Amino acid sequence: MADERMWFTRPRRRWLVLALAAGLLLGGCSWFGGDEEAASEKTGEEGPKEERLVGEGMLDTIFAKAPPGSTTKFLAQVAAQLGWEEQVAQHTLFKKAVDSEDWEEQVEPFLLGLFFQNGFSVLPTVGENHQFARDSVVRGAVQASRLLVTNRESVRIIFLKPVQNLELVYYQDGQQPQIFTVDENAVISVRRSMLQQYLR
Repeated sequence: MADERMWFTRPRRRWLVLALAAGLLLGGCSWFGGDEEAASEKTGEEGPKEERLVGEGMLDTIFAKAPPGSTTKFLAQVAAQLGWEEQVAQHTLFKKAVDSEDWEEQVEPFLLGLFFQNGFSVLPTVGENHQFARDSVVRGAVQASRLLVTNRESVRIIFLKPVQNLELVYYQDGQQPQIFTVDENAVISVRRSMLQQYLR
């Protein structure tokens, strides 16, 4: 009995602790129950799909996968340019919508909601002499119209359908509006008012 007690003396305990420490350094956590990332890398398995989407960037993923020329693809591109990736990265329902790849029925409404949350008006369409006082998304096609910007600060206007022959007039002492169009061939004339104030 005395011999058994003597086996686990202080010098032997030190050696045992040193051996365990060496094992941790050489083998890492996988020796003691698993470094899951290292294990999945070795077997070639990928993590959950949602994690991959966050890693690539949700807006980048939409831009890469949505149909060419679609409203969804265009909105994702503009939202990324405006720096809104962080706002969607942790949104679970948005991730599920992207994962479903139902671009028109699920993803596009989420993106329009994102613009609305960031202060944009979402308008079905605009007509002659429509006045923009704030950032706006125009969903319908517009042609041959004169539109007015009534805010002296720069506003952002996004046209989601083809537009032709628009004249966009802003205050003489105002800042030029920023225009985004889904159609690269859109014809929009942006000009400063010739009058000190063109609105009464």
